[in-house]
Amino acid sequence: MGAVVVTVLLIGVGSYAFVRHMRVQQAELKSEDDRRAAEEDRRAAEAEANRKLEEAGKQRQAAEQERQARAAAEAEAKRKSDEVEQQRIAALRVAEEEGKRAEAEARTRYAALVSQGNTDSKAGNYDRAIADYNEAIRLDPKSALAFIGRGDAFTNKGDHDRALADYNQAIRVDPKSALAFSDRGVAYANKGDYDRALADFNEAIRLVPKSAHAYRNRGVLYVHKGDNDRAIGDFNEAIRLDPNNALAFCNRGKLKLNINDASGNADIAKARQLDPSVCQ
Repeated sequence: MGAVVVTVLLIGVGSYAFVRHMRVQQAELKSEDDRRAAEEDRRAAEAEANRKLEEAGKQRQAAEQERQARAAAEAEAKRKSDEVEQQRIAALRVAEEEGKRAEAEARTRYAALVSQGNTDSKAGNYDRAIADYNEAIRLDPKSALAFIGRGDAFTNKGDHDRALADYNQAIRVDPKSALAFSDRGVAYANKGDYDRALADFNEAIRLVPKSAHAYRNRGVLYVHKGDNDRAIGDFNEAIRLDPNNALAFCNRGKLKLNINDASGNADIAKARQLDPSVCQ
């Protein structure tokens, strides 16, 4: 009976050792599993970190590429804008040069037309002179000289209303033109409006006190008004201001002869000497 017990006890002790061994082995296995799991987690975390780093790198690279592309686009846009601006400036310069050249040509053409109009008018070719002045006015609508020249041509043709219209326009363009006022005074005198004529001659003299033209015209007006003394006085002043004023000598000479002053013959001779076309 004692042997049996011992055997049982031995079996129990062995079983306990075996169980403990199994527990240790299981613990070791679990520790290995945990280690492996931890390693896998570490590797996974490392892989995830690397993935994130790689993704962040790609994002940075993409952002840099986008920045470079945007900078390149902005640079290209600026280059094109600068090129367009340079082309615009160049075009403006060309247009400005062309404008200056066209303006200079127009001024030259205008001056030639006015000169030709004066020549034609002096030669008695009034219609041709008017055509010259028309073209001059088209080139420069703000020049009083062309209007005055055309008005003079109309005056010489006896068209006093058109002459007045041109003198009025000349005065609107240049309110300080003594010549325009003086010539308008002639047009008013030709229409018999002596008061307006006198006012215009006075204004012309006020604007240019040394205008021999205005004094001569006012002298002619005084002749029509029968004021011979004032007429002689104005002709004298016109000759004093312009000793080569043939018309002033002619007008004074005729007036002197009309009042039985024989010295008028000398004035007429002087007028013809200065300009053979007057006092015929």
